[in-house]
Amino acid sequence: MSTRVDQINQDDLVISMEAFANSLRKDRAVLDMLTRQIGGGIEVVGRMQTFWRERATLPLSTTASADAAAEATTVKVANPASFHVDEMIFHPASGDMFIVDEAVGGTAVAGQVKVRGKSGVDGITSAITSGDVLNIGPHIQYEGGAVPAPFSNVSVTKNTFLFQTDSTISITDIMNAEEQYGAKEIQEQRDDKYAEQLERMCMALYGAVGGRDTQSVGGARRSTPTGLNEYLDTQTTDLDGAAITLATIGEILRLTTIYGGGGANRKMLIVGQNVNNAINAMPTSAVRIGPGDGISWGVDVNRLVTGYGPLQVVYDPLLSAENGRAGDMYIIDKPSLKQIQLKGLPLQVIKSTQAKRDVHNIEDIYTGTRGFKMKNIELSRRVKNVG
Repeated sequence: MSTRVDQINQDDLVISMEAFANSLRKDRAVLDMLTRQIGGGIEVVGRMQTFWRERATLPLSTTASADAAAEATTVKVANPASFHVDEMIFHPASGDMFIVDEAVGGTAVAGQVKVRGKSGVDGITSAITSGDVLNIGPHIQYEGGAVPAPFSNVSVTKNTFLFQTDSTISITDIMNAEEQYGAKEIQEQRDDKYAEQLERMCMALYGAVGGRDTQSVGGARRSTPTGLNEYLDTQTTDLDGAAITLATIGEILRLTTIYGGGGANRKMLIVGQNVNNAINAMPTSAVRIGPGDGISWGVDVNRLVTGYGPLQVVYDPLLSAENGRAGDMYIIDKPSLKQIQLKGLPLQVIKSTQAKRDVHNIEDIYTGTRGFKMKNIELSRRVKNVG
């Protein structure tokens, strides 16, 4: 008599990919990066293209974009709109201070800030070299002076896309019924597919480029998500084949804390093959396994001791020479990164989806929507080409 398909896991015909990840063997789960290491969780959204708004404080520093001689009354800068009337400007290289002399930088001449000397007249005291850092201080008021015009931080709209994915497995009732070593064939097939889907999702997390295309003019649409490499395109350090050191990791970690976001305690360092080899060669005093880390994360989590605090480190085997990613490393601000899915369409496995009359085949469908949302990209960083 044929095996009836409705007898196979009939109490568990739909299961989320995240829930099943706990049963995967560690060597096949690729450390289950998507379900365990992203601290922001999964957010349900209402559209395949999802939008959000971010606010950030105005910068405290910028750089001069050209030389300026002593007594100059204008200074070319990278971000002139960050300067407002009667704000103090500090030039660390010389110790000089001068004052903004226009309502908003760039008003009189595009790309420049009109200034006057610290005494309220003339120009700057010391020459400025292109590339010098300039600090922006607070507004200073004359006695009984008028309150300056208001200005506020800019709110920026950002967006990303979700993607829909489908995959199937299918075996016959005889394949599943025949005696064999190990688990039933259907379970082996399912385990393989779960691990494969997680691996592919991890690849998308790193390398996906967000966008949307149509099958034909006015036809069906499909979307691709934004991955870490695209999100962090402007927050990338290229080591150009150089080896990484503990001091280098500490400096890169520092770059993710300049604009807030806490210290090392909320960061996750995801390393590839080359960085992991470098960490293995570090002194034992620099690397330790924190109490309970392996239990709470479900994977081996080391703590790398840096001058900016202990940093959680996880090696992802996908970042390997075989996958062309051996030189990659990511410092992720965990609360800033989330997975997103469309309401009502989570990433899930629907088991035994064949027609009721088809008693000789067993088919599962892996389907759902998923995307990646990263806010405040300046709190995370990518490192590439580590030797």
